[in-house]
Amino acid sequence: MNIYKLKITSPEKDDFLMEIEIDSESTYLELHNTIQQALVYDNTQMASFFQIDTMGERSKEIALFEMSSEEDDNVNIVAMDVAMMREFISKKTPQLIYVFDFFSDRYFNIELTAVERRRVAVETPKICDFKGEAPEQIVMDLDNMDDLDLNGIDLKSPSKKDPDFDFMDEFDDDSDEGPKFESLDDYEDIL
Repeated sequence: MNIYKLKITSPEKDDFLMEIEIDSESTYLELHNTIQQALVYDNTQMASFFQIDTMGERSKEIALFEMSSEEDDNVNIVAMDVAMMREFISKKTPQLIYVFDFFSDRYFNIELTAVERRRVAVETPKICDFKGEAPEQIVMDLDNMDDLDLNGIDLKSPSKKDPDFDFMDEFDDDSDEGPKFESLDDYEDIL
């Protein structure tokens, strides 16, 4: 049995360090769940692992959910529940990143520090070391919303908080096409 020793650090928190041992046959979903539980994060949020190529760029994505259809030929995305650790991290490619906050593109750096061959089965994944404080899972910086591309959404327009806002004004009900109904009984009459 090959055991991978992983070092997880944060570019946001210099004092944060987590070390995990995991079997090379374990899935990335098991690693994801271990990280989420250890940090008390909400595991319903989107997350992905990314291989880091020799140029330091993101390459293959190991996503929480299968996002491609049968017609889609995107071979750069694999689901966590089927991807095994040995398939995407090795001594040749020892770097991964784990994006835990998609909206803000916040992530952890993951580095394979050692591969140990063990004859006796051990319980993995397991956390071997944990230091410092982890960053918050989701951060919304409302003060810097000016940099956010909202594709033309007018944030100054009336909202539900505005007393003059009428939700129904957003719908065009001036169409005279089709039958008019006063109650459900009128609908039954045309059937």
